[in-house]
Amino acid sequence: MKKLKALTTALQDAGAFKDSDYSAVDQGAYFFTGKDLGHGIEVAKLKYDAHIQIENLPDRDSYTLLVFIPAWLADNDADRERDGLADPDIDISLNGDGTADVELLIEFEESLQLIPDGNGSIPYNGQMWTVADVPIDIAEGVDKVAKQSEGANG
Repeated sequence: MKKLKALTTALQDAGAFKDSDYSAVDQGAYFFTGKDLGHGIEVAKLKYDAHIQIENLPDRDSYTLLVFIPAWLADNDADRERDGLADPDIDISLNGDGTADVELLIEFEESLQLIPDGNGSIPYNGQMWTVADVPIDIAEGVDKVAKQSEGANG
């Protein structure tokens, strides 16, 4: 639930989320993949609903929050359309004292990855693993490109 944690932290940094507010996973579904990622595996993808409650948000900050959420999603969850995720739901209740209570329901999808670790806590496929993002090797350059045979291009 890295995306929910990152969004909650961003809301805290923006001053819109206090310790007394609430963010949690409401419900979810696994999609098992078992994808080999080289230095580890993607066991599954998790699609879940993030539930965020912000209480007593000053009315003047409500509009900022309405713009903040889609801007954050565009910058931090760019694959939403490809993943078929629903648009966020928002419910604002005015309190009459210049504040509002805000409820957000945001669908997220995340990769659940494991790396091999002899001291890990997760047994899988005959060895021990740790939950972590699988490191990706990025080529820094190309030394040599194999010549393509003439018949390959037609």
